[in-house]
Amino acid sequence: MKKNIFFTIGIFLHICTFSLQAQTKNAESENESGTSLRCGGVERWSVKVLTDNLANTVNFTPINSTVLNLVTLSTPFADPYMGRSAGIEDKTYKITCNITIKKDESDNDMHLVLSDGTNTLIGEIPDPACSAAASSAYVNQYIAARNFVNANIASGNVYNVNIGYVTVTGVAFIDPPHGQTGAAPNNIELHPILDIYFAAPLGMSQADKKNTDVKIGPNPFTSSTRIKVVSEINNLKDCSLKLFNAEGMEVKNIKLPAANNHQIDYTLNRGDLKPGVYIYRITNSGSSLNEGKLIVE
Repeated sequence: MKKNIFFTIGIFLHICTFSLQAQTKNAESENESGTSLRCGGVERWSVKVLTDNLANTVNFTPINSTVLNLVTLSTPFADPYMGRSAGIEDKTYKITCNITIKKDESDNDMHLVLSDGTNTLIGEIPDPACSAAASSAYVNQYIAARNFVNANIASGNVYNVNIGYVTVTGVAFIDPPHGQTGAAPNNIELHPILDIYFAAPLGMSQADKKNTDVKIGPNPFTSSTRIKVVSEINNLKDCSLKLFNAEGMEVKNIKLPAANNHQIDYTLNRGDLKPGVYIYRITNSGSSLNEGKLIVE
C-alpha cells in the first residue's frame, strides 16, 4: 500500500514539474500566434533590463564590433536561471548593420533582427511601461531607441524592413534558445539595446525619413498638457493615449481623434492623476507610435 502511495506521489510531482517547465517555456516564447501574454519576460528578466544585482559591473563604454565578430564569440551554455555571465554580459558593443525584421514580442519587447547580409543576431528593446524596465536606470535609453524604431519602421510586425544602415549599441546577453527569429548560433544578443541611429545621415531615401512628429507640452505639467501628432503619410487611424504608473499598471486609456488621418491635437487634463512620473504610449491601430515620460506635478 505504501509503495503504491509513494509511486502515485512521484508521478504527480513529475507531472507538475513538466507542466511548470512547459509554462515557463511558453511564456518566454515569441508571440507567433498573436496572443497577448503578461508584461515582462520570464527567463533572466532582470539581466535583460539591467536591474539585476550585477548590472553595476557592466562596462558601458562600447566596443566597436561587427555582427560576424559577435556571432563567433565563445559563449557559455545558456542556462535560463544563471546570473550575469562575467566576460560576456558585462560588455557593451556597437555594430553597424541592417535591420531586416521587426517584431513586437509577447513580453512587449521590440525584437529586431540585425544582419550583415550573411549573419544575424537579435537585438531587443525592453518595454518601458513594464515595472522592472521602468525602474531601470536606463529607461530613457529604452524610450529613445523604441521611438527611433517607431518613427522609421512601420508599426506592428514587419518582415521586410527597408531602411538604411543603422548603428546599434547594446549590452551583450546570452538567451536560452527557444526558436527565436534571427538567433545567432552562439545565442548572443544585444539586449537591451541602448542606442540606435542611422549610420549615414546624408543621402537617405524618402522611406528612411521620419514619418511622424510628436510633441507634448508642457511636460512637467500641473493642470493640463497638449498632445500634437502630425503624420506626413496620413496614416493615423484608431489612435489612443495610454498612461502607466511606476508599477507598470495602466491608469489611463484615452481615444485620440485624428483629423483626416493626418493630425491629432488633444488637451490632456490632469483630472485624477496623482503627482508622479508616468510612462505614456501613443498607439496607432494598436501598435506603438511614440513613448516617453510624462510628469505630473
